[in-house]
Amino acid sequence: MNKSFITRVLLIISGLNVCSVSAAEWSLTSTLDPSFNYDDNVFMSENEQGSVQYLLSPTLSIKRALETSEIDLSVGYNINRYVSFSELDRQDPFARLNSTFSTERSNYGLAASYQQSSSRSTAEEDTGDFTTESSLTTETISPSYSYQLTERNLLSIGGSYSTRTYSTTDFSDNEIKSLNSGWQHQFSERLSGGLTASVSNYQSDGVTGTTDDDSYSLSTTMTYRLSELWQVNGQLGIRKLNSRNTDNVGFTQSNSSSGSSFNFNARRQSELGLFSVGLSRSLSPSSTGDVNEQDRFNVSWSRELTEQLSTSMSASYQQSTSAIDEGSSDERENINFSPAIKWQFDRNLGLNVGYNYRQQKESEENTNVSSNSVMATLIYDWDGIRASR
Repeated sequence: MNKSFITRVLLIISGLNVCSVSAAEWSLTSTLDPSFNYDDNVFMSENEQGSVQYLLSPTLSIKRALETSEIDLSVGYNINRYVSFSELDRQDPFARLNSTFSTERSNYGLAASYQQSSSRSTAEEDTGDFTTESSLTTETISPSYSYQLTERNLLSIGGSYSTRTYSTTDFSDNEIKSLNSGWQHQFSERLSGGLTASVSNYQSDGVTGTTDDDSYSLSTTMTYRLSELWQVNGQLGIRKLNSRNTDNVGFTQSNSSSGSSFNFNARRQSELGLFSVGLSRSLSPSSTGDVNEQDRFNVSWSRELTEQLSTSMSASYQQSTSAIDEGSSDERENINFSPAIKWQFDRNLGLNVGYNYRQQKESEENTNVSSNSVMATLIYDWDGIRASR
């Protein structure tokens, strides 16, 4: 693990809490969450190959809470074992850190993370390649600040810096920098809205060349509570993308594109359960040096059947195309459907059983593949150790 990166984050966060003098509440908790899974098409290919998979995620969390601040640090490993494909076996460390500090009008936040994983774990959002086994190391730091200008007006600013490094040349190492700001106004008890603006830069360095992309967006936001049961959130805006691609011989090609961005969500809570539906369009940098435009529709539902028994269902459809080459016929579609049922045997002990269907269509490769998997996860929440001083 990159110790210098985590050390810098810890020093910054400790500085946020130097002014807090009230008694601190400390807690130490851990989770294990052993899981069993069978997937009949592990590599999402036309040559279907299935395997049983065992997963274990030992995690230790330390939390320090004060009246005006909070620090939460989680460290652990994601351990994967495949019965039929031992070359896919992994043990990946991770660390996540979140800190908040507030005054009468201001709120400060800082989040940081370090994670190792397989490139296959992000294939659906990234390249769609489930066959290449490359190790991915991701480091992210995200500061934020908000100020309550008046009783009804809130100003905010935030940033993010992340790097992604791959162990093979199938993908391009890259870094993403972004800055966003916003204004929010409370028009009434039910309605709030505002404006957000953001700018981001994406740079990648691969075997065939380098890319340097700048994107800009301006959006309006709205939150409206229709009733005690219904709440609607919306964001609608425009975006601009400027891209520069330089090959190994020094030839640079520039492209630009513009379009719309949006994110709409509706949520309903009633005696029949919690229901939500969402529709979005956004830009997503790819580890091949491209930038994808992704349209996504998702729906989810959950309900408590008894005190010990609950059920849930989620489904999504995602379409990915190149945001740079607007005339490209290369298009990828991903479909997911996941029902599950959970038994809570005791306050700290439960069992979650689920099914997952995945489908991926690629127009350029003219492929249509799918997989079916069943899984069972033992859930144990240790109460941990708590102390005050």
